[in-house]
Amino acid sequence: MRGRQCNQARRALLQRSAEVAGLLAVIVVTGNSEPATAKAAKSEFMYQDHPHDGNRCGQCKFFSVAGPDSEVGSCSIVAGAISRQGWCAAFVRSVHG
Repeated sequence: MRGRQCNQARRALLQRSAEVAGLLAVIVVTGNSEPATAKAAKSEFMYQDHPHDGNRCGQCKFFSVAGPDSEVGSCSIVAGAISRQGWCAAFVRSVHG
């Protein structure tokens, strides 16, 4: 009799494990894997086209330069053309900057 109870408990455990694994798979597959694409207006982050306390967009991890010699680029957070010499409140120094 005891063996039968162990088998039923083991079967229930395996069934629950399979249900949890299936649920996790659904969450992973349907989860949002891409960042939001909406950007904020320059005014929302007090963007200015000159440095602030020695910090500038060209040093920020969110800034992407348009070309190697370009003074203009784009930001992952702020919409529009961004000056390499500019600054905003979203500034976070890049590990490469």
